[in-house]
Amino acid sequence: MGVGKMGLFKIKNLTYFYPEKEKPSLDDINLEVEEGEFVFLIGPSGCGKSSLLRAMGGLLPDYYGGKIGGEVCYSETSLAQWDKNHLAKEIGMIFQDPEKQIIMTNVKQEIAFGLENINVTYEEMRRRIAEVLALFGLSAFKDESTFKLSGGLKQKVVLASILAMQPKVLLLDEPTSQLDPLAAQEFLNFVQRLNQEWGLTVIRVEQRIDRCF
Repeated sequence: MGVGKMGLFKIKNLTYFYPEKEKPSLDDINLEVEEGEFVFLIGPSGCGKSSLLRAMGGLLPDYYGGKIGGEVCYSETSLAQWDKNHLAKEIGMIFQDPEKQIIMTNVKQEIAFGLENINVTYEEMRRRIAEVLALFGLSAFKDESTFKLSGGLKQKVVLASILAMQPKVLLLDEPTSQLDPLAAQEFLNFVQRLNQEWGLTVIRVEQRIDRCF
């Protein structure tokens, strides 16, 4: 690990309007996030937390349309200049509903899907898939249908498929809202370990402050 921490995200005067909305969802946001930090974005429903996360993941305005002003820089380069495939290797994003993120019908295929998109070699892919299956205790489920898994296991599969791409940043949009308290606690403990042991930068949206602590 380096001696000094590096500024990973720099957000300058960020303003964003969803299509056909007169009120901005983000209004003149300025924020810096350092490498290895664990940051919570907290606030009531509709205050723009998810929009800020989408902006940091490079999804605004490309995937949602609308108008954007100001700048989001990642590793000292504006997100507008990043190649989207390359950005997927750097920044992983997990939404509230794992159902909407799972594409393939089988656990192993789901983890392989992201790796194929970033052109990982077959040998490296096999190694990474085995690694994350073991890490998440999913080895016994590798040939299972993704549709038959519980909510907690689905969220684990989504996290495993993202971590297989070895990102530097994890953006979490209320990732435990669909999980029972035990599965939620297990998931969060795991994310905390990734932050502490791997130095993964984590930015997490949460409505309920008690969940954060």
